[in-house]
Amino acid sequence: MSGRGRGNINMTQAQFTNLLNTVAAAFAAHPIGQHAPAQPPVCTFKTFMDCKPLPFNGTEGAIGLLHWIEKVEAVFAVCECPPANWVKFATATLEGNALSWWKAQIQMFGLETANATAWEDFKDMIKEEYCHRDDIHKLENEYYELKMVGSEIETYTKLSNDYAALCPNMSRPMYRRIELYIKGLAPEIRSHVTSANHTTIQPIVRLAHKLTDQAVEEGRLPKRISATVGTSSDSKRKWEGSQGKDANPTQAPAQQRKTENNKGTQQQGGYRGSYPKCNKCNRHHNGACNKGQCQRCHKMGHEAKDCRSQFPARQNQQQPQQQQQQGNDRACFKCGATGHFKKDCPELNQNRNNNQGAGNNNQNNNAGNGARGRAFVIGAGEARNDPNVVAGRGDQRD
Repeated sequence: MSGRGRGNINMTQAQFTNLLNTVAAAFAAHPIGQHAPAQPPVCTFKTFMDCKPLPFNGTEGAIGLLHWIEKVEAVFAVCECPPANWVKFATATLEGNALSWWKAQIQMFGLETANATAWEDFKDMIKEEYCHRDDIHKLENEYYELKMVGSEIETYTKLSNDYAALCPNMSRPMYRRIELYIKGLAPEIRSHVTSANHTTIQPIVRLAHKLTDQAVEEGRLPKRISATVGTSSDSKRKWEGSQGKDANPTQAPAQQRKTENNKGTQQQGGYRGSYPKCNKCNRHHNGACNKGQCQRCHKMGHEAKDCRSQFPARQNQQQPQQQQQQGNDRACFKCGATGHFKKDCPELNQNRNNNQGAGNNNQNNNAGNGARGRAFVIGAGEARNDPNVVAGRGDQRD
């Protein structure tokens, strides 16, 4: 194909045929209206850290290290992290002694070589440093000797699952884990679980729970401690709720906070004294329990924060004595002497007797036509306006 016009392209027949085939192949690969398949998301370090992996410090021991490895591998599976980045991302969660150990490895092998280490080789390296073979043997012995205590099937199952994850050599293949689980069950239910002949662990665990409940109901196994504690706590809460209807409603939150604080203190430090524990107030003391007694006035029915007594108990005992002493120490406001009041003061009585004597004399004088007069004090203005007042100048020469 050839042309001499403006904008024409010189192309042979073979080149034109190849161009048409290329365009047809492109349309066949991506039809109109359809988009290219989306690429799978790439796991970045931010994606890995958003899953909040468990940090490792190096002081947690063998069990802590095995738990860390298990958690980190679970995060790898969740965020679909490529195996090439496993060591690089996992070492970013190291802290303290573990981080110092990894920095020493980087100095020996280099950063790129250390991050390119295979995950299995990295696990062997960190286990050799923080999880010695003696620790592994100790965990395996504990797993082999694990026994069910009483009817605590939940606790036994949890410990069995933890040891199975920490000691994979003893729990794989599955029949070895099943044998160890049945071996540690209580003798009352072990034979029934064995006769079921299950090949997976889940139906065996469910059957063990069911047989344990039946043995507890029949009395062949003791009641579970966890169930007993839960029942007593529920009944206690119901009793406190019924009492709260009659009592002051503002006392319930304070009492609840006080109980929680006492429980938290006992759980943290524990009681180390020799006093017995009281079932009424949940404290350690001797003698009768004074729960519900006010520590201020020693009366029942309220607490010290709600006490309306004006004086505490000790002050109430001292108050009558103080009042009696104050009564004995009262002094007269007239003469200042103690032992009598002003109304009984001898000096005041003497003045009264004198006044009465003077009054009698005046009466006698009046009866004898004696002079009697009164003196008034008035001002100059009142004197000028008063018609009874005579003002004038007298002659003093006479």
